Amino acid sequence: MWTNPTRRGRGWAIRRLWSQVDAEAYVFADADLAAGPESILGVARRVLEGADVVTGSRYCRGAVVERPRLRDFSSRFYNEAARFLFHEQIRDHQCGLKGFSRRAVRTLLPVTHTDNWFWDTEVLVRAARGGFPVVELPIEWKERRGHRTPIVRLLSDVYLHGTGLARLSWELRGSFPVPAPAPYAAPSIGERAGPKD
Repeated sequence: MWTNPTRRGRGWAIRRLWSQVDAEAYVFADADLAAGPESILGVARRVLEGADVVTGSRYCRGAVVERPRLRDFSSRFYNEAARFLFHEQIRDHQCGLKGFSRRAVRTLLPVTHTDNWFWDTEVLVRAARGGFPVVELPIEWKERRGHRTPIVRLLSDVYLHGTGLARLSWELRGSFPVPAPAPYAAPSIGERAGPKD
């Protein structure tokens, strides 16, 4: 297992690690496994079936979510803002479960610049702008951080993601989505990520 003692951030760590690995599918999940192993396997399976970009979603129909109300509210507001700014329909930019094909990784890693947690949003927005369909799978999510969200941490997240949205919006001004590089039939929105029977 590769670790980074300086805690540079998720974006930095993923770019560094994945640029050194050649694989058919690349998947990451939050270390606390809030999404659970079945959801992780579901995302990996979709990539292996042909999807270029797959993200777990806590806001698609069929998702089962346990998390503090304040964090849930702020997350939904954030996703609404991202959809408005970037003219796309991704419901959950920040879910800590995502998968990518080799083609998507080779295309998207070099054009992402964020080192911190905002990388999750940046990579999905750039994927959509680059013509990669973003497949969202409803998942089971159980928050592992406790039943309350510390205000200091919430304010820190608001600042980090707010400045990230502003910066990315400026970088992408005048840019619009291009046709998908290859067709992929997205699964039904109600089909939860998990192993098939």
